[in-house]
Amino acid sequence: MDTFFRLIILAGAITGASTGLLGVYIIGLRIPFIGVCISHAAMAGVIFGILLNLNPTLAAIGVSMIVATSVATINPDRVRLQTNVGLAILFSLMLGLIFLGIGLVRGSRTEVLSLLWGSLLFVQVKTVWLIGLTGLALSVFAMLFNKELKAILFSRSIAAATGVHDGLIYSLFLALCGIVLSVNLKTIGGLMIFSLITNPAAAAYQICTGHKSVVITSTFLGMLSAVAGFLVSFYSNLPTGACIVVVSTLIFALAATYRNVLRKKD
Repeated sequence: MDTFFRLIILAGAITGASTGLLGVYIIGLRIPFIGVCISHAAMAGVIFGILLNLNPTLAAIGVSMIVATSVATINPDRVRLQTNVGLAILFSLMLGLIFLGIGLVRGSRTEVLSLLWGSLLFVQVKTVWLIGLTGLALSVFAMLFNKELKAILFSRSIAAATGVHDGLIYSLFLALCGIVLSVNLKTIGGLMIFSLITNPAAAAYQICTGHKSVVITSTFLGMLSAVAGFLVSFYSNLPTGACIVVVSTLIFALAATYRNVLRKKD
């Protein structure tokens, strides 16, 4: 039991850290809705993977990467379509595919419906390895393309003017975003993972100024949200995903309150 408990804590910590780091760039790019869109794309991939007798995880990664990279083609400077509008269109399509898939699934729909809520209690060793490797890949990508990502966060058009291959970097980031969210889907759930992307990063932007400090703080707060949320659910016998959402929201509320207090002092 102790070994399994530590495995759950480790899985939660890696998931929280990965999504917290991912959130820095998603919030910075002002496309928080992409978390919901891609997580639903992953759910659609799993459902149709089951229907077609394919590996559900690989199917989720494939569909989410297609959706994520298609977002990269939406450039507001070139087409008359805002990124969030494009995300809303893709989200509606994924939602339709999910309900279509649920209607086509024969027998028990427990496995499919569990994707909505997720659960750290059913985590396996191979899952921890998988989310660990994707989290490491995200960290390496963020370090290797740190300057390019910061330039894109400031302005994609200015980044392109200074010689940054913004289209390529942006596409690679969104593809990696799709992979990270897909492999973490079963542990947190499609409806809950959105909070781990937005709340820790939003809290970090409230209390930090430099990019490096925002990255470190958001990663830590994401880890704290997932682990603390699980512990609250474990000892209170409440749903894990819901507790993680509440804890991450409370962390943001505390960060926003702290910022307001500092403003009043100034």
